[in-house]
Amino acid sequence: MLGFFKGIERTLRIHRFTTQSELMRARAVYLMGFAFIVTQILNMTNMSYAYGELTFGHKLSAIVCCLVTLNIITLRYSQRFQVYALIYSVLIIGGVVSSALSESYGINSSLIPFLILGVVINGFICGWRATLTFGLASLAVVWALWGVSANYDYTPIFDVASFEDRNFQRAFQASLGIVLITIVTGIFSKNMHEAFGELEAGITKAQDSDRAKTNFLATMSHELCTPMNGIIGINGILEHTDLNAEQKELTMIIRDSSRDLQTIIGNVLLFSQLDAGRVSLDDTPFDFRQAVSAAKARYTSAIGQKGLRFVMHIADTVPAEVIGDQTRTTQLIEALIDNAVKFTEAGTISLSVHGGADEQGHAALLLTVKDTGIGIAEADQERVFERFTQEDGSIKRRHGGTGLGLTVARGLAELMGGAVTVKSEPGKGSTFTVRLAYRAAAAKVQTLQAAAE
Repeated sequence: MLGFFKGIERTLRIHRFTTQSELMRARAVYLMGFAFIVTQILNMTNMSYAYGELTFGHKLSAIVCCLVTLNIITLRYSQRFQVYALIYSVLIIGGVVSSALSESYGINSSLIPFLILGVVINGFICGWRATLTFGLASLAVVWALWGVSANYDYTPIFDVASFEDRNFQRAFQASLGIVLITIVTGIFSKNMHEAFGELEAGITKAQDSDRAKTNFLATMSHELCTPMNGIIGINGILEHTDLNAEQKELTMIIRDSSRDLQTIIGNVLLFSQLDAGRVSLDDTPFDFRQAVSAAKARYTSAIGQKGLRFVMHIADTVPAEVIGDQTRTTQLIEALIDNAVKFTEAGTISLSVHGGADEQGHAALLLTVKDTGIGIAEADQERVFERFTQEDGSIKRRHGGTGLGLTVARGLAELMGGAVTVKSEPGKGSTFTVRLAYRAAAAKVQTLQAAAE
């Protein structure tokens, strides 16, 4: 049933209604329309059973169904909710009046709920003003019907006095019900639409604030890169001068700290670009093995300092040269290695790449980074990909970092048409798997079938 209504919403282009208020109103229009159609179908079925033939009532119900269907279809093109509310109001009041007068029933109690339903419909679609207008119109209709019934000369069921008295009671009770539901629905509708307005204003303000923050991060990160590159460059020159042991140690500290800070700045800059949708991809041939080696080389010093063992394996079936974005590929691999080094105190980090190219030159690669670090609880395995998130605050204090590495990794993988998944167990390490798609360079294609032969 849910899929049925989603299909209807796609047909009616409900996605055009971007705010929650408009979405609620649009859904009210077509759901109430379907309710109208269903009631008319039931009414026609009942009339066929009662009269055994087609009557004027059948034709009237068919016309109503066509009118309501047309009303719903116009949702594809129009957002004039006042028109929809007016059409439903005319149908409700017209139906009540025609049913009450055709058989000289006077005030028909069974029709009063339709007037109350009209009050609610107007509240949802148009707000408290439409609710009040329809409520007043309903009161006028009820007492107009009472006035008509007061002029009947006779009734086959009651004498005139009893008939007039009973209709007055019905009119009075109907008026009380309409007044009550109009007041309640008007207040509820006003509060609801105001709440939606405040919510949408808050969302817009938050989005604007988020965009401003992203732009600030991108600008500041870019500005910080220039002096940081100067520090790293000058320190590199200083390392090649005549230094004593203590000075060499200090320059190594500067080098390592600068590179760590450069990584953090790079992650913040890349994250802000991804978040703003400003990252574009190159489509040029590059040596995939060289990209993996370059990413690994950046962490050789950190791996050695922690006494970790690093194992790398690239299957023979992996194309030597692929077409894609070398820079983004290297950044993705670096983010995964950085995460493994950061959270592994002892043991092994392994990086493996499997996959190959098919005869059409489409290369599907599976890159896996496995560590023997602290691991991640199952409940937190999806959360670690969220921005600025690490498993808990104590881990952030012990291991440092911004919590953006895995967010950047997932963002880059998805940008390149792939995905990142994780399998982990606390105390036993983590395995991050990346599925990536490239095109193998025509002259370098080596298919899995050819390798098997």
